[in-house]
Amino acid sequence: MSCYRLLALSLALLLHTAPASAADPALPILTEPAQMQAPAVYAARRAALMKAMGEGVAVIYADGQEDAAGYRQSGDFLYLTGVEEPGAVLVLAPKERTYKEFLFLPSRDPELERWHGEREAISTALRAKYGFAKISRSGSLLGTVVDLSSRSPTLWQVSRPTLRGQPKDLELYGKVQQQLAGVSTRPMGWTLAQMRSRHDAQELAIMQRGIRISEEGHLAAWQLVRPGVSESDLRAEAERIWRQRGSRRIAYESIVGSGPNSTILHYPRSERVMRDGELILMDMAAEYAHYATDITRTLPVNGRFSPEQRKIYDIVLKAQDAAFALAKPGATYEDLDRAARKVIDDAGYGDYFIHGLGHFVGLDVHDAGALHQKLEPGMVLTLEPGIYIPEKNLGVRIEDEIVITETGARVLTDGLPRKADDIEKWMAARPAAMTK
Repeated sequence: MSCYRLLALSLALLLHTAPASAADPALPILTEPAQMQAPAVYAARRAALMKAMGEGVAVIYADGQEDAAGYRQSGDFLYLTGVEEPGAVLVLAPKERTYKEFLFLPSRDPELERWHGEREAISTALRAKYGFAKISRSGSLLGTVVDLSSRSPTLWQVSRPTLRGQPKDLELYGKVQQQLAGVSTRPMGWTLAQMRSRHDAQELAIMQRGIRISEEGHLAAWQLVRPGVSESDLRAEAERIWRQRGSRRIAYESIVGSGPNSTILHYPRSERVMRDGELILMDMAAEYAHYATDITRTLPVNGRFSPEQRKIYDIVLKAQDAAFALAKPGATYEDLDRAARKVIDDAGYGDYFIHGLGHFVGLDVHDAGALHQKLEPGMVLTLEPGIYIPEKNLGVRIEDEIVITETGARVLTDGLPRKADDIEKWMAARPAAMTK
């Protein structure tokens, strides 16, 4: 551990803002280098989905996206398989007597593999690695689904539709229906989304580790906050720490905005130099073992809030506290949003709170889940009220992750100061050499 990181953590511990590591749950065993859970974990999820299906056939496509860190698998597919390969397809058929689940992988291309790395051959080792008894190449996908549908003629749309054109599963189902009479297509609604939103103990342990890594990056970046420093320096330092601590990618593009940029919700550039008397808003976090994190803090660049900045900050914090007070099983997201919004409305800043209160977090930073339904234990969501006043170059957002418990809720992102006084104390405690 570098002396820089050690100093950041020591200061946080001194001010009782960083949790004792012994209090966090132990990580499950993760396979390296993929950072996946055991195949049995994904098999149990597939079994639960097939139980909900009851009959018929479901086809789930790997629908990931390329980003700066490479290919990132789609959340539904990763949740059910633990397979990162692009172009993979999962087929589930719960009424079959012998093989109920099938994994299809694209054919190998030696020329392409010279550019992107060698892919594994289908073998006993690969079947054990992924936990599938039946692995085939994609060329046999249509024939297999036609055969399965002839015995169980319901085709399930498992994943929620997106706005990226015709879903691949429905395109395939159309081809099946051209060959078989009497085959129907049915939606599964929010079934898989609800499964994904209720995190088990192993998932929560992974997510907590990602949060701790994210907090370390925040604290290291906070050491640099002062007039004359670029927003990009903060971003780079946080992301360096995350990579060093085992994160393979950022959870989303970091938002680091000072002064007027603090009022831009998705400010993308992080290139401005901070000035005395301004605020710096840092919405940034790491992904760990494929699970996202989402944290925002707003700090005074010179170490002390002005009276107006503190007033706005305290209103936002009060709004977050009001939402947290209602977080428990049986409540809805709308209940929490209404409570936070009332605080800001009553203070006269309702027109400056221009987004929703939060979202679910899991394999995706804006994760699957039905915000209109009642909260249940194991759900993780953000509370992120904010006030943004462009005419005053003043933006404040405070974002924490909470988990719904059996009796209420618990803050997961408890390793960073939240209150204005604690932030000022933390910044004042930095060594003078770090604040010149």
